[in-house]
Formats: sequence, C-alpha cells, structure tokens
Amino acid sequence: MRPLRPLLSALLVCLSAGLCIMATQNGPLPPTIQGSRTEHVLHMTTHDSAAQTATTLSRPHGWDEVMHALAQGKPEAAHIVASVLPKADTRTTRTLVHTMRTLLPRQPATVLSASEVNRQAAGSAANICSPVGMSATWRRQATQAVTTVHDIKLATRTQTCLRTLQNTAHGA
Repeated sequence: MRPLRPLLSALLVCLSAGLCIMATQNGPLPPTIQGSRTEHVLHMTTHDSAAQTATTLSRPHGWDEVMHALAQGKPEAAHIVASVLPKADTRTTRTLVHTMRTLLPRQPATVLSASEVNRQAAGSAANICSPVGMSATWRRQATQAVTTVHDIKLATRTQTCLRTLQNTAHGA
C-alpha cells in the first residue's frame, strides 16, 4: 500500500491541474453548455461586471453565438448587447454596430431594443440606422422594417431611426 501512496498523490495533482487548465481554456463550451451560451452570457452580465463580460466576449468568436441569437430575434441577445456594448473595446464595438446595421431590415425590433437612446453612443439608434456606407436597397428595406415596430418601449428609438433613415437619403 505504501508504494501506491505517491502514485495516488501524483494522480490527484495531475487531475487537479488538468481540471484547472480546462477551466481556463477559451475553446468551445462542452455540448451540454453550448446550447445555452446566450443564457450563460446573460448570467455573466448580471453577476459579473459589464466590462468583464465585454472583455470575455471580445476574445475570438466570443460574440458569434450572441450575434446568431440576435439574428434570430431572441430578446435575451438584445439585452446582452445593450448592456455590454458600451463597455466593449473599439474594434468590437465597430463590428457589433455593423452587424446590427446588417440585421436591421430582418430584426428591427430586436436590433432597436439592443440600441441605445443616447445619440452620442456608438450603439445608438441613430448610428445603427445611418444609411452611410449601406446600399439603397438596405435603406429601403430597413425603413420598411422599422415602420412595422409598434412597441411602445421602443417608440423613441423607432422615431430616431426613421428620421435618420429619411434625413440622410443622400448618404447612401
């Protein structure tokens, strides 16, 4: 029994080290957790700071699942973007704003609920709805889509978006 004691101790140390290394990896989550990635990120935004969540999501492919959920119109994704976007780094913010602009014609209510009311913010409804750099087709589709949003909580953002789309006709 005595010769097995060092072997068992070494095995326990290796197992503990392996579990610690696995916990710090940035790779994909195990299949049981992967399906609820947006729920996990939502949990992070409520229990960790928004800045910490933004840093975590700014790693390669960190936002992929959230953007996929936003493209599907999932409200929890809009909540994640709205709470974390102000704390994201500049490159991530540009990418998210561009993605939101692209999604606007297909998911106007979700995108507007993820936007900010503050016109100075990068993720503002005015920035997202700006047709500058977007095609005339995008502008027309975005305008039509935004006019279908009738949520009273989004009224200010909807009006800001429509004004931006209509007043910058020469920008597209």
